[in-house]
This record gives sequence, C-alpha cells and structure tokens, in this order.
Amino acid sequence: MTRRRSPALVFATRSGGTTIDRDAFGGNPFATALIQVTGEPSVPFRRLPGRLRTLTVQGSQRHQVPQWTKWPERVRWSFRLEPGSRQERRCALVLIVSDYTCAGLSPLGGAAHDERRISAMLSANGFSVVQGVAPDRASLIEALDGFRRVATGHDVAVIYSTGHGIESNGSVYLMPGDYPFKYGCSPARLRTKAVPVDRIAAACRASVLNLVFFAGCRTPASKMGPT
Repeated sequence: MTRRRSPALVFATRSGGTTIDRDAFGGNPFATALIQVTGEPSVPFRRLPGRLRTLTVQGSQRHQVPQWTKWPERVRWSFRLEPGSRQERRCALVLIVSDYTCAGLSPLGGAAHDERRISAMLSANGFSVVQGVAPDRASLIEALDGFRRVATGHDVAVIYSTGHGIESNGSVYLMPGDYPFKYGCSPARLRTKAVPVDRIAAACRASVLNLVFFAGCRTPASKMGPT
C-alpha cells in the first residue's frame, strides 16, 4: 500500500484574523502573493511559506499574516516545471464560494477573480485543474469527494479554497452560500451546515505531495451573532 503524505495547510491569515477580498490586483493579497512566489525560481521549496507570508504581509499592509502547519521542508519540489524535468501527475482543485446572495450577504468579487487567476497559474504549471465554484454545501461536498478520487491517482495534489471563513474551538470552516447566518455559528450548526477546512484537506490524496491553501477569514464564531 502506498503511504500518502499528510497535507500541508497554509492559512491566509492568523487565528481570529480576517482577509481582504480585493487588493490592487483585484483579489486577496494572499492569492497575489501565491501567484508571485510560485513564479520565483530562486525560492527553495522549504522557504516558500515564509516568502508567501512576507509578500502577503506587505500586500495587505500587515492586515494578513499567514500561518501554516506540517510544511514538508525536506521535500525537493517546485511549482515551476523546468525544461527536461520529470513529468509528474499533478492535479488541483480551486474551490471557491463567492455568491452569498442567498444568505443575504454581498458577493465576494475578489474571490471570483482569484478563482480565475489561481486556476490559470496552476494550469500554467502543469496541473490538471478542477474548478469548483459552488454556492451551496452539497455542491462543495460533491466537488471534494470527486477530487479525492482524482487525487488518489496523482503524484501531487493542490487545493486552493476561499470564501467566508469562521473559526470555532480551534477548527476553521468554509461557509457555503446557503449557510443560515441569521441563526449564528454554534459548533453543532457549523458541523452540519459548513465545511471544515480539515475535510477540504482530507481530499488531497496524492502519493508524493499534498498542499492546501485556505484564503478565507478565520473570524471567531462568537462574533457572528446568536448561537
């Protein structure tokens, strides 16, 4: 049985922090930084999250300070496909929630823009990209289940996800467009109506390297009204 590496997870902001939907480039400063750093051949893979944090902090004027877990520092790998390099089986899921009109919230125009430009970056670097723009929870779960099956047959899997994000009891959740925000964000309601970032990460099942980038907020659930 092939041993699969646990996904490395990078958040666009610190615990309890929020993110910016639109910067000078039309999207999240974290997405802007990721596009820049993946195109820099001089950055060793082990230093990629630190460089990503530096660029995001600068681009957001210190509003966002990325954090990460389980970064595989000993892995020798690059987003860039160099001429003559071994061809890897690369797949990616860009999982975006930008339409919150059903929940009575304004749409996230920057998130929709990031879906297009992150997908383009990944495609240019040899990834087979699945675009999961989904407003409701059922569609998000379906996209994750489908990608889990795809990733199992690949060497490298990447997920980039964004939308409104909530943090509760140490867990971070992607909020679907059909989430009932008016009832608040109790732990029980988040478990059944939102999508845990851990579940997003679990869909990365490639054999060599798995990376997850979550660009949403980590707003404390206590700030979201009645529970």
